[in-house]
Amino acid sequence: MADSGTFSRASKELHVSQSAISEQIADLEREIGGALLDRSQRRARLTPQGELFLAEARKTLLASERAVDITRRSLKGEVGTLAIGFFVWGAGGFFARIIREYRKLHPEIRLSLYEMHAWTQTEALLSGKIDLGFTRPLEAPFDRTLRAELLYSDSVVVAMPIDHPLAGESVQISALAAEPFVMCDRTVIPTLFDGILALCSKAGYSPNIVNSSSTWSGVLTLVESGEGIAMVPSGARHIRTPGVIFATIEPETTHVGISIAWNPEHMGPIQQNFLELVLANRERIRESGGY
Repeated sequence: MADSGTFSRASKELHVSQSAISEQIADLEREIGGALLDRSQRRARLTPQGELFLAEARKTLLASERAVDITRRSLKGEVGTLAIGFFVWGAGGFFARIIREYRKLHPEIRLSLYEMHAWTQTEALLSGKIDLGFTRPLEAPFDRTLRAELLYSDSVVVAMPIDHPLAGESVQISALAAEPFVMCDRTVIPTLFDGILALCSKAGYSPNIVNSSSTWSGVLTLVESGEGIAMVPSGARHIRTPGVIFATIEPETTHVGISIAWNPEHMGPIQQNFLELVLANRERIRESGGY
């Protein structure tokens, strides 16, 4: 009516009888408690209150249309939020690359990135604090409720002070028999702790463990301080420690897996899109050794 100017023109445009339009406006005026149209002239005009109501009504219609559009796009995974867990040395060079690629593909998804230990990520996945996590392969009891895909296996290398006599590109596992060892606490990653013990045992000795830390950055700091050498995942090289050098282990080493994990109960289009991007990059990650 406001756009048409007359009841007859509005009736034709809306394909509704003039009386129906007049009755609806009258009902609205009774509900509001005042006139919205000035009917004293041949051409009905909006009252000041009618102008105000029209402006607010148009805002409401636009907001309604936007709500529908956002909801539809959310169902397609185009808008919304996504929380990702990671740990720096385990995510390797591929993590930043995938995040940048995802941001380009989905610029309207608000990403939240949380650095946390592997065992903290499993709790966060269960609680819903994070949607997906770059973490260790799942162990009991979490493997019954969560899901994961292995991305690649990170080889274990030796970290030693830069001036250590054995410093070089590679070192024989047997040459480490007399060395003091710094370990990451078994509670942090029991499979790797046990794997290192097994590797040493196969070489004919038990490591002389002189100190330990609950973080890999702490382990490297102890190594840099001269406490001993350490067997660490090669991804620990991403933790910048100037006084530490890394060497591969000969003739064989052990490995630790890096996985992408999620809670199937919390998966939606947004989470699925991110997971598909990560898995599409899996071969590249493996071939490049974590990049």
